Amino acid sequence: MIRASLKLALTAFAAMTAATLTLPARADDAFSVSGFATVAAGKVLGGDRTDDYYRYPCPCFIADYSHGALYAERWQIKQETKIGVQGTYTFTPKLSATAQVVGRGVDGVKAGLEWAYLSYDLTDSWTLQLGRKRLPIYYYSDFQDVGFAYTWVRPPADLYGWEIVNYNGVNATYRGDWGGWAAKTNLFLGRENSRDNLMQRLYYDQPQDVTWKNIMGGDLVLQRGILTVRGTYIQSDVQQWDRTTGERVTPAADLSKSAEKQRIYGVSANLDINDWFVRSEYSVFDRSGYSYKSKAYMLGVGRRFGDFTAMLTHTQYGEHNTFTPDAIQRDSGDSATLRYELGPSTALKLQWDRFRDRSGADLSYVGNSRLLSVSIDTLF
Repeated sequence: MIRASLKLALTAFAAMTAATLTLPARADDAFSVSGFATVAAGKVLGGDRTDDYYRYPCPCFIADYSHGALYAERWQIKQETKIGVQGTYTFTPKLSATAQVVGRGVDGVKAGLEWAYLSYDLTDSWTLQLGRKRLPIYYYSDFQDVGFAYTWVRPPADLYGWEIVNYNGVNATYRGDWGGWAAKTNLFLGRENSRDNLMQRLYYDQPQDVTWKNIMGGDLVLQRGILTVRGTYIQSDVQQWDRTTGERVTPAADLSKSAEKQRIYGVSANLDINDWFVRSEYSVFDRSGYSYKSKAYMLGVGRRFGDFTAMLTHTQYGEHNTFTPDAIQRDSGDSATLRYELGPSTALKLQWDRFRDRSGADLSYVGNSRLLSVSIDTLF
């Protein structure tokens, strides 16, 4: 595992070096290739949990719920180090195919197919796509893997992270101008099966399989001047199974229904005023069938100083469950980030995080902790 993580880090670093030297990506009339890479390292500076959390040594800090990435009280490089390559082949001016493969240190550098879809331009405004894509739950979902695209080392983990990341299906995207507002809307439907789900490794001793089916939803992004706003709504049926016993976990095995209904909705608003900027987002996951609902939000304020960008962010996450009121997760976080532009497509970031665990008395969770992390992010 150590050798694999080092190999990934060296591969990503080599890609960064090429980007810094502005080597062109291979391209011809029909085929183009681009990519991104992150070399990240982190260390927990301290925390109040000293025994293991499931299979993870503590004090610990969860950096990425969706991919099961935790930092411990020693420097680690594999948790968020990754490299991705995307290729697009254009068959005709209206028809193209796109695929993206991402290798992550946290899962042993197994290459995963994150995107694989066909695109057809129906009109100048509407595009139809079929295949595998990122599920657009959050504002940064579509480019969450591309560290160069945002100020933080990572989008705030309190908000950004759920058990399903991608979906297989169809979507229609519209782009246009609505009375001076640049508008983009996306309507989609599909499903996703996740074997040995990475997020559920953080909550269960045994491997869990998760299925979201009958996924449907949409999002709308409006931008005008200094303001960008986005709203999203998603609904689906959820099933979860214990892989070891074969027993259904969601819904509970003793219930007659075969799947649990869920609704996801959220809103974000971003401001850019000269060198100052504000980033905010609010999200709700509602599974009222077993009286569960979670709410999360983040608010960040930053300023650019030439090649430097500084940012402060506050986050909060809370659950409600009538059936198990003392076994709910509640936490908040604060972070301070400093970013430096090494070149037109490469950035160095330093971030300090403080996590406060305020979960219910019956939930054994990770406890309070502090994390120091650094990353180099690039496009190539």
